Amino acid sequence: MLLLVFILACTACSSSIIRGRPPFISISKLSLVGDKLSADFNISNPNGEAMNIDRIEITVRVDEAELTRYNEDFTLTIGANSIEVIEVEQFPDAFVQDLLVSLIDGEVPNLPFRLEGRVRTEEDGFLLFKHKGHLYPVPGKPGQFRSATTQSSRIRQDDPFSEIDDDQ
Repeated sequence: MLLLVFILACTACSSSIIRGRPPFISISKLSLVGDKLSADFNISNPNGEAMNIDRIEITVRVDEAELTRYNEDFTLTIGANSIEVIEVEQFPDAFVQDLLVSLIDGEVPNLPFRLEGRVRTEEDGFLLFKHKGHLYPVPGKPGQFRSATTQSSRIRQDDPFSEIDDDQ
């Protein structure tokens, strides 16, 4: 009987492995050189087990202008509580280039952005994410930008009790 109580006490106090949480995706580097926009995205797995991604969709918008988009089927395994980086290079339209040049030239102090999308994992299906933040020029490095996330929502698509609120 004493052994049973001890086992139950140990089980109740042990931590459970976190599973099924969407990744946290952030802009780790953004640069505009000529007419080429390069973006590095950190994909952070907050789960206590590996995440096997087979599709990713990321869109970054400034107001309604699409800054960059990445939609690909590929295989990426991210270890438990680990980070991987994907690199995207694109040639944005003239309007997006003008937005970034206004930031480089100091016409605006920052650009508010929305980063949103989803990943498909073998384990949990589609997992949605949405972040809001601001882009800032990197001092002393023309054409390079850093980001600060001010708000984040990450949900499982199949969870009927979760919603991403655009007004938060």
